[in-house]
Amino acid sequence: MEEVTPHVYSLDVKIDWFPQPFPPNVHLIMDGGEGALIDAGFPDDESFNTRMEWLRGVPGLKLKYIVITHHHFDHSSGAAKLRDATGAKIVMHKDEEPILKRSAKEEIPSDMDVPKRGDSGKDVPEGVKEWVERTALWRKEAAEAGADVLVSDNDTLSIGGLTLRIVHSPGHTAGHISPFLEEGKVLFAGDNVLGMGTTVVPPPPHGDMFDYIASLKKMQALNAEVMCCGHGPVVREPNRKLQELIDHRQEREEQILALVGEGRDTVKSLVKAIYPELDKRIIGMATSQVLSHLSKLEREGRARTKGKGAEMWVEVGG
Repeated sequence: MEEVTPHVYSLDVKIDWFPQPFPPNVHLIMDGGEGALIDAGFPDDESFNTRMEWLRGVPGLKLKYIVITHHHFDHSSGAAKLRDATGAKIVMHKDEEPILKRSAKEEIPSDMDVPKRGDSGKDVPEGVKEWVERTALWRKEAAEAGADVLVSDNDTLSIGGLTLRIVHSPGHTAGHISPFLEEGKVLFAGDNVLGMGTTVVPPPPHGDMFDYIASLKKMQALNAEVMCCGHGPVVREPNRKLQELIDHRQEREEQILALVGEGRDTVKSLVKAIYPELDKRIIGMATSQVLSHLSKLEREGRARTKGKGAEMWVEVGG
Protein backbone atom coordinates (compact mmCIF):
# COMPACT_ATOMS: atom_id res chain seq x y z
CA MET A 1 0.00 0.00 0.00
CA GLU A 2 1.53 3.28 -1.17
CA GLU A 3 0.62 6.69 0.25
CA VAL A 4 -0.46 9.22 -2.38
CA THR A 5 -1.58 11.93 0.06
CA PRO A 6 -2.24 11.77 3.83
CA HIS A 7 -5.75 10.42 3.13
CA VAL A 8 -5.25 8.51 -0.14
CA TYR A 9 -3.44 5.25 -0.76
CA SER A 10 -2.82 3.12 -3.84
CA LEU A 11 -3.52 -0.61 -3.48
CA ASP A 12 -1.34 -1.94 -6.27
CA VAL A 13 -1.44 -5.57 -7.45
CA LYS A 14 0.93 -6.83 -10.13
CA ILE A 15 -0.90 -9.11 -12.58
CA ASP A 16 1.30 -11.20 -14.88
CA TRP A 17 -1.49 -12.20 -17.25
CA PHE A 18 -2.81 -8.66 -17.84
CA PRO A 19 -2.35 -7.80 -21.57
CA GLN A 20 -1.47 -4.13 -21.07
CA PRO A 21 1.46 -2.46 -19.30
CA PHE A 22 -0.53 -1.17 -16.30
CA PRO A 23 -3.22 -3.21 -14.51
CA PRO A 24 -6.24 -1.38 -13.07
CA ASN A 25 -5.57 0.78 -10.03
CA VAL A 26 -7.59 0.61 -6.83
CA HIS A 27 -7.30 3.57 -4.45
CA LEU A 28 -8.28 3.79 -0.80
CA ILE A 29 -9.53 7.00 0.83
CA MET A 30 -9.67 6.94 4.63
CA ASP A 31 -10.28 9.24 7.56
CA GLY A 32 -11.65 8.85 11.07
CA GLY A 33 -11.96 5.08 10.86
CA GLU A 34 -13.99 5.17 7.62
CA GLY A 35 -12.78 4.25 4.15
CA ALA A 36 -13.84 4.19 0.51
CA LEU A 37 -12.34 2.32 -2.41
CA ILE A 38 -12.20 3.94 -5.81
CA ASP A 39 -12.80 1.00 -8.17
CA ALA A 40 -12.50 -2.67 -7.27
CA GLY A 41 -10.18 -4.28 -9.80
CA PHE A 42 -10.45 -7.96 -10.71
CA PRO A 43 -12.01 -10.70 -8.56
CA ASP A 44 -9.19 -13.23 -8.95
CA ASP A 45 -7.87 -14.66 -5.70
CA GLU A 46 -4.54 -12.85 -5.86
CA SER A 47 -6.10 -9.42 -6.37
CA PHE A 48 -8.89 -9.95 -3.83
CA ASN A 49 -6.74 -11.48 -1.11
CA THR A 50 -4.03 -8.83 -1.45
CA ARG A 51 -6.55 -6.00 -1.09
CA MET A 52 -8.26 -7.64 1.86
CA GLU A 53 -4.89 -8.00 3.59
CA TRP A 54 -4.27 -4.29 3.11
CA LEU A 55 -7.70 -3.37 4.47
CA ARG A 56 -7.32 -5.66 7.48
CA GLY A 57 -3.92 -4.10 8.11
CA VAL A 58 -5.49 -0.72 8.92
CA PRO A 59 -6.58 -0.84 12.59
CA GLY A 60 -10.24 0.03 13.12
CA LEU A 61 -10.99 0.72 9.44
CA LYS A 62 -14.62 0.34 8.34
CA LEU A 63 -15.01 0.31 4.57
CA LYS A 64 -18.06 2.44 3.82
CA TYR A 65 -18.11 2.69 0.02
CA ILE A 66 -16.81 1.01 -3.13
CA VAL A 67 -17.07 3.76 -5.75
CA ILE A 68 -17.05 2.44 -9.32
CA THR A 69 -15.80 4.98 -11.88
CA HIS A 70 -17.26 2.99 -14.80
CA HIS A 71 -18.68 -0.40 -15.68
CA HIS A 72 -15.69 -1.99 -17.48
CA PHE A 73 -14.94 -5.30 -15.84
CA ASP A 74 -11.30 -4.55 -15.04
CA HIS A 75 -12.63 -1.91 -12.63
CA SER A 76 -15.94 -3.41 -11.49
CA SER A 77 -15.72 -7.22 -11.49
CA GLY A 78 -14.16 -7.38 -8.01
CA ALA A 79 -16.82 -5.16 -6.42
CA ALA A 80 -19.42 -7.76 -5.43
CA LYS A 81 -16.79 -9.94 -3.77
CA LEU A 82 -15.40 -6.98 -1.82
CA ARG A 83 -18.91 -5.90 -0.79
CA ASP A 84 -19.67 -9.38 0.52
CA ALA A 85 -16.45 -9.39 2.54
CA THR A 86 -16.69 -5.87 3.99
CA GLY A 87 -20.33 -4.77 3.98
CA ALA A 88 -19.43 -1.65 2.00
CA LYS A 89 -21.99 -0.07 -0.35
CA ILE A 90 -21.32 -0.05 -4.08
CA VAL A 91 -21.67 3.42 -5.61
CA MET A 92 -21.96 4.24 -9.31
CA HIS A 93 -23.52 6.81 -11.62
CA LYS A 94 -27.19 6.33 -12.41
CA ASP A 95 -26.42 6.05 -16.15
CA GLU A 96 -23.79 3.37 -15.64
CA GLU A 97 -25.62 0.66 -13.69
CA PRO A 98 -28.00 -0.33 -16.54
CA ILE A 99 -24.98 -0.79 -18.82
CA LEU A 100 -23.23 -2.89 -16.18
CA LYS A 101 -26.26 -5.16 -15.91
CA ARG A 102 -26.42 -5.62 -19.68
CA SER A 103 -22.70 -6.24 -20.11
CA ALA A 104 -22.88 -9.93 -19.12
CA LYS A 105 -25.43 -10.66 -21.86
CA GLU A 106 -24.40 -8.28 -24.63
CA GLU A 107 -21.10 -7.55 -26.37
CA ILE A 108 -20.86 -4.09 -24.86
CA PRO A 109 -17.34 -2.81 -25.59
CA SER A 110 -14.80 -2.86 -22.80
CA ASP A 111 -11.18 -1.77 -22.53
CA MET A 112 -10.14 -5.37 -23.00
CA ASP A 113 -10.66 -6.18 -26.66
CA VAL A 114 -11.26 -9.91 -27.22
CA PRO A 115 -13.04 -12.05 -29.81
CA LYS A 116 -16.74 -12.61 -29.20
CA ARG A 117 -17.51 -15.20 -26.57
CA GLY A 118 -19.20 -17.40 -29.16
CA ASP A 119 -16.06 -17.79 -31.27
CA SER A 120 -14.51 -21.25 -31.41
CA GLY A 121 -11.06 -21.85 -29.97
CA LYS A 122 -9.51 -22.12 -33.42
CA ASP A 123 -10.72 -18.62 -34.27
CA VAL A 124 -9.08 -17.05 -31.23
CA PRO A 125 -5.59 -15.62 -31.87
CA GLU A 126 -2.73 -17.55 -30.32
CA GLY A 127 -2.15 -16.64 -26.69
CA VAL A 128 -5.58 -15.05 -26.30
CA LYS A 129 -7.78 -18.04 -25.42
CA GLU A 130 -7.16 -17.77 -21.67
CA TRP A 131 -8.03 -14.09 -21.78
CA VAL A 132 -11.29 -14.85 -23.64
CA GLU A 133 -12.28 -17.31 -20.92
CA ARG A 134 -11.43 -14.88 -18.13
CA THR A 135 -13.37 -12.12 -19.87
CA ALA A 136 -16.58 -14.14 -20.09
CA LEU A 137 -16.40 -14.96 -16.38
CA TRP A 138 -15.58 -11.43 -15.26
CA ARG A 139 -18.34 -9.86 -17.30
CA LYS A 140 -20.74 -12.00 -15.27
CA GLU A 141 -19.07 -11.08 -11.98
CA ALA A 142 -19.16 -7.39 -12.89
CA ALA A 143 -22.90 -7.63 -13.57
CA GLU A 144 -23.39 -8.86 -10.00
CA ALA A 145 -22.02 -5.57 -8.68
CA GLY A 146 -25.37 -3.80 -8.64
CA ALA A 147 -25.34 -0.37 -7.05
CA ASP A 148 -26.45 0.22 -3.49
CA VAL A 149 -26.14 3.97 -4.04
CA LEU A 150 -26.83 5.68 -7.39
CA VAL A 151 -25.28 9.11 -7.83
CA SER A 152 -25.47 12.08 -10.18
CA ASP A 153 -23.14 14.96 -10.99
CA ASN A 154 -22.19 17.06 -7.95
CA ASP A 155 -23.54 14.61 -5.35
CA THR A 156 -21.27 14.16 -2.33
CA LEU A 157 -20.21 11.25 -0.12
CA SER A 158 -18.76 11.66 3.37
CA ILE A 159 -15.81 9.54 4.50
CA GLY A 160 -14.95 10.42 8.08
CA GLY A 161 -14.46 14.17 7.91
CA LEU A 162 -13.74 14.16 4.17
CA THR A 163 -16.00 15.11 1.26
CA LEU A 164 -15.90 13.19 -2.02
CA ARG A 165 -17.72 15.03 -4.80
CA ILE A 166 -19.07 13.13 -7.79
CA VAL A 167 -17.99 14.57 -11.14
CA HIS A 168 -19.87 13.09 -14.09
CA SER A 169 -17.26 12.82 -16.84
CA PRO A 170 -18.73 10.93 -19.82
CA GLY A 171 -16.64 9.97 -22.81
CA HIS A 172 -14.88 6.72 -21.98
CA THR A 173 -18.36 5.47 -21.02
CA ALA A 174 -21.70 7.27 -20.75
CA GLY A 175 -21.90 7.12 -16.97
CA HIS A 176 -18.21 7.53 -16.20
CA ILE A 177 -17.41 9.51 -13.05
CA SER A 178 -14.22 11.16 -11.81
CA PRO A 179 -14.69 11.61 -8.04
CA PHE A 180 -12.99 14.65 -6.52
CA LEU A 181 -11.72 14.63 -2.94
CA GLU A 182 -12.10 18.23 -1.83
CA GLU A 183 -9.59 17.92 1.01
CA GLY A 184 -6.25 17.84 -0.78
CA LYS A 185 -7.88 18.45 -4.20
CA VAL A 186 -7.36 14.87 -5.36
CA LEU A 187 -9.06 13.92 -8.63
CA PHE A 188 -9.75 10.24 -9.35
CA ALA A 189 -9.79 10.31 -13.14
CA GLY A 190 -10.88 6.72 -13.75
CA ASP A 191 -10.08 5.71 -17.31
CA ASN A 192 -10.58 9.18 -18.75
CA VAL A 193 -6.89 9.65 -17.97
CA LEU A 194 -4.14 7.04 -17.81
CA GLY A 195 -0.93 7.72 -15.95
CA MET A 196 0.94 6.97 -19.18
CA GLY A 197 -0.41 6.90 -22.71
CA THR A 198 -3.98 7.57 -23.79
CA THR A 199 -7.30 5.90 -23.08
CA VAL A 200 -9.88 4.24 -25.32
CA VAL A 201 -12.92 6.33 -26.21
CA PRO A 202 -15.52 4.14 -27.94
CA PRO A 203 -17.91 5.63 -30.51
CA PRO A 204 -21.56 6.23 -29.55
CA PRO A 205 -23.60 4.83 -27.90
CA HIS A 206 -20.97 3.28 -25.60
CA GLY A 207 -18.65 6.29 -25.50
CA ASP A 208 -18.34 9.67 -27.16
CA MET A 209 -15.27 11.66 -28.22
CA PHE A 210 -17.18 14.94 -28.23
CA ASP A 211 -18.26 14.36 -24.61
CA TYR A 212 -14.77 13.15 -23.72
CA ILE A 213 -13.10 16.41 -24.73
CA ALA A 214 -15.75 18.34 -22.78
CA SER A 215 -15.08 16.15 -19.73
CA LEU A 216 -11.34 16.80 -19.87
CA LYS A 217 -12.04 20.53 -19.83
CA LYS A 218 -14.50 20.08 -16.96
CA MET A 219 -11.83 18.19 -15.03
CA GLN A 220 -9.34 20.99 -15.72
CA ALA A 221 -11.71 23.49 -14.11
CA LEU A 222 -11.38 21.64 -10.79
CA ASN A 223 -7.70 22.69 -10.56
CA ALA A 224 -6.77 19.42 -8.89
CA GLU A 225 -3.38 19.14 -7.22
CA VAL A 226 -3.09 15.36 -7.61
CA MET A 227 -4.72 13.02 -10.12
CA CYS A 228 -5.08 9.28 -9.53
CA CYS A 229 -5.67 7.42 -12.78
CA GLY A 230 -7.47 4.19 -13.66
CA HIS A 231 -4.18 2.69 -14.85
CA GLY A 232 -0.59 3.81 -14.44
CA PRO A 233 1.19 6.19 -12.08
CA VAL A 234 -0.19 9.14 -10.14
CA VAL A 235 -0.09 12.48 -11.99
CA ARG A 236 1.29 15.40 -9.96
CA GLU A 237 0.54 18.10 -12.55
CA PRO A 238 -3.07 17.29 -13.47
CA ASN A 239 -3.94 20.30 -15.62
CA ARG A 240 -0.78 19.95 -17.67
CA LYS A 241 -1.62 16.30 -18.34
CA LEU A 242 -5.23 17.11 -19.20
CA GLN A 243 -4.12 19.76 -21.69
CA GLU A 244 -1.70 17.28 -23.28
CA LEU A 245 -4.60 14.88 -23.81
CA ILE A 246 -6.80 17.58 -25.33
CA ASP A 247 -3.98 18.60 -27.67
CA HIS A 248 -3.31 14.97 -28.60
CA ARG A 249 -6.93 14.39 -29.60
CA GLN A 250 -6.96 17.53 -31.72
CA GLU A 251 -3.74 16.45 -33.43
CA ARG A 252 -5.21 13.00 -34.09
CA GLU A 253 -8.24 14.58 -35.73
CA GLU A 254 -6.03 16.59 -38.05
CA GLN A 255 -4.01 13.46 -38.86
CA ILE A 256 -7.19 11.56 -39.75
CA LEU A 257 -8.42 14.34 -42.01
CA ALA A 258 -5.03 14.54 -43.72
CA LEU A 259 -4.87 10.76 -44.28
CA VAL A 260 -8.38 10.71 -45.73
CA GLY A 261 -7.33 13.51 -48.07
CA GLU A 262 -4.42 11.32 -49.19
CA GLY A 263 -6.74 8.44 -50.09
CA ARG A 264 -6.97 6.45 -46.84
CA ASP A 265 -10.73 6.44 -47.09
CA THR A 266 -11.72 3.44 -44.94
CA VAL A 267 -11.46 2.96 -41.20
CA LYS A 268 -9.35 -0.16 -41.74
CA SER A 269 -6.78 1.72 -43.80
CA LEU A 270 -6.74 4.58 -41.30
CA VAL A 271 -6.05 2.20 -38.42
CA LYS A 272 -3.14 0.63 -40.31
CA ALA A 273 -1.65 4.03 -41.06
CA ILE A 274 -2.05 5.47 -37.56
CA TYR A 275 -1.17 2.33 -35.58
CA PRO A 276 1.26 0.33 -37.78
CA GLU A 277 2.29 -2.17 -35.08
CA LEU A 278 -0.26 -3.39 -32.56
CA ASP A 279 -0.82 -6.38 -30.31
CA LYS A 280 -3.64 -8.43 -31.85
CA ARG A 281 -5.60 -8.10 -28.65
CA ILE A 282 -5.92 -4.32 -28.99
CA ILE A 283 -6.58 -3.81 -32.72
CA GLY A 284 -10.26 -3.48 -31.83
CA MET A 285 -9.42 -0.68 -29.41
CA ALA A 286 -7.55 1.21 -32.11
CA THR A 287 -10.47 0.78 -34.51
CA SER A 288 -12.79 2.07 -31.80
CA GLN A 289 -10.63 5.17 -31.37
CA VAL A 290 -10.77 6.02 -35.06
CA LEU A 291 -14.53 5.44 -35.21
CA SER A 292 -15.01 7.73 -32.23
CA HIS A 293 -12.96 10.51 -33.81
CA LEU A 294 -14.95 10.14 -37.02
CA SER A 295 -18.23 10.35 -35.10
CA LYS A 296 -17.09 13.64 -33.58
CA LEU A 297 -15.84 14.99 -36.91
CA GLU A 298 -19.13 14.07 -38.59
CA ARG A 299 -21.10 15.70 -35.77
CA GLU A 300 -19.08 18.87 -36.35
CA GLY A 301 -19.62 18.74 -40.12
CA ARG A 302 -15.94 18.07 -40.88
CA ALA A 303 -16.32 14.56 -42.32
CA ARG A 304 -18.89 12.22 -43.86
CA THR A 305 -19.08 8.46 -43.40
CA LYS A 306 -20.95 5.53 -44.89
CA GLY A 307 -21.10 1.96 -43.65
CA LYS A 308 -20.05 0.42 -40.36
CA GLY A 309 -16.99 -0.75 -38.48
CA ALA A 310 -13.61 -1.28 -40.09
CA GLU A 311 -15.08 -1.10 -43.60
CA MET A 312 -16.67 2.30 -43.02
CA TRP A 313 -15.96 4.69 -45.88
CA VAL A 314 -14.85 8.24 -45.03
CA GLU A 315 -14.82 11.54 -46.91
CA VAL A 316 -13.59 14.94 -45.75
CA GLY A 317 -16.18 17.68 -45.44
CA GLY A 318 -19.80 17.93 -44.41
